[in-house]
Amino acid sequence: MANVGEFRELLKPLIFYTKMLGVEMWTAPRKMLLASYHISLQMALYVVSTVYTVVKYRNDPINVMKALVTLSTAVQLYIKFLMGHFKAHDMKELTEKFEKDVLEFYQKGSKAEVAVLNRTGRYLRIFQRIMRVVIPCGSAGFGTYPLLVYWKTKEILPLFPYELPYFDNSTIFGYVLNMLFQVNLLVFGNMGLILSDFLFLMCAMYAMTEADIFIIHLGELEAMLNDPTKDDTKRSEIREKWLQCVYDHQLTTRFFNTVEDLFAFVCLAQVGMSVFTICDCMLLIALTDWFPTYGFLIVVFTALSLYFIIGHSVELKIDQMYDRIITMPWYKLPVKEQKEFSLLLCRQQRPMMLTACGFIPMNFESYMSVLRGLYQFFVMVLQYVA
Repeated sequence: MANVGEFRELLKPLIFYTKMLGVEMWTAPRKMLLASYHISLQMALYVVSTVYTVVKYRNDPINVMKALVTLSTAVQLYIKFLMGHFKAHDMKELTEKFEKDVLEFYQKGSKAEVAVLNRTGRYLRIFQRIMRVVIPCGSAGFGTYPLLVYWKTKEILPLFPYELPYFDNSTIFGYVLNMLFQVNLLVFGNMGLILSDFLFLMCAMYAMTEADIFIIHLGELEAMLNDPTKDDTKRSEIREKWLQCVYDHQLTTRFFNTVEDLFAFVCLAQVGMSVFTICDCMLLIALTDWFPTYGFLIVVFTALSLYFIIGHSVELKIDQMYDRIITMPWYKLPVKEQKEFSLLLCRQQRPMMLTACGFIPMNFESYMSVLRGLYQFFVMVLQYVA
């Protein structure tokens, strides 16, 4: 199975999205193009329209909360846009290393190595197809909200509860202009969501793939050391396998550290902005019967959970590497390799995980802490409403 070809097929829609969004990490890294200025202009107009709507309805807290419900998604997507520009060269270099040092190097390797590569490619293809179907379909479903309201109440509503200054929704021209602006934001937001979230997933999964290959090679080395028929003639084979394990470990730690460097601030923005929107949605659920709130809540909560699941999977893989290292019969290695093994073990004991810019680790414990805080907030809101 051509893993390099499959990897390039995975990148094709991502490259298309980067061209549409003006953040061409692979074709024109760190260059501000026409599409880049278009996205920045759209973000500026969104901020102006949100501020205008908040000021307009400042005496109506419900409408203010409705206007702010999309704020976190827009802010985090623009932060991802900016980070895509600043880290474009690093992202391009990382994906090239995945292709050269992992896929090209091992696609014709042992059966176990090829199986690991095929499994990762298969999962990523499935995830990409799901995201490319579910996200646009969910947005299209949300787009039917104004139609349902008009069908039931004959009231004309915009897609989102914010409006451009000086273009009132009560006029035909103002309503059409606001709808075109909001649909434009929705389309580009979908592309940005698919690009950023799938890129994070893909980088984390290929880093874990290299960790799996390291574990496989360490198991092969252990089998060689435990072979009762071994003799001095196998010393060179053991040395060669050991050097391969050391190289795999260095490559794995480099991948994990690069992913952390690329996505640490993105994770912080995802967690912080998602918590803000979830709290806003909880207030709207408790105080109103505005049913689009449930759609926003499901989307934001799912994205938040996805980031924590990915971070927790990385932590489990790092723990698996550590367990495999400490259970290896290192004392059967030659003296020179034993000294090198102590260095490898020391490196593995250093903290290595995905974090939200160092503030919180992206793991299950942090996820449960966030959920507990959200639950306490919701209980407080219910008590206040009651």
